Amino acid sequence: SNYTIQADVQGAIKDNKLPDIGLSAQRYTLTMLGASQELQIRTWPTQLRMAKTEAFTWEPDKWYTMKLEARVQQAADGTRKAVLKGKVWIRGEKEPAEWQVEAEDLVPNLQGSPGLFGNAINAEIYYDNLTVTKDK
Repeated sequence: SNYTIQADVQGAIKDNKLPDIGLSAQRYTLTMLGASQELQIRTWPTQLRMAKTEAFTWEPDKWYTMKLEARVQQAADGTRKAVLKGKVWIRGEKEPAEWQVEAEDLVPNLQGSPGLFGNAINAEIYYDNLTVTKDK
């Protein structure tokens, strides 16, 4: 728990369709949704109970850098929540200062492995320069 995952990603196009590309942290996923051109943080694709979605236009055959931060915070009364933040930018450009999508989960996943997510049924997905950094 309490780490950031970052990777460079690229999605191809096939039959005018784009894939979904994502990173996972602590059992949460930040996904670039190809068909809907959105950026989403969620727990599982079939359960959107705490999902947050923002419009995000991305192009095929272009490299992007994705970053997902997952942290567990504990309140004075002992309750915990997961705080999730995500952003995507064109690889090689300056990282945006602001997070593009943020979500909270009041029934948090307290731990989980970092990972990659993808739905490549429509087109190929490529990953490069994967890093996982423990938050302080």
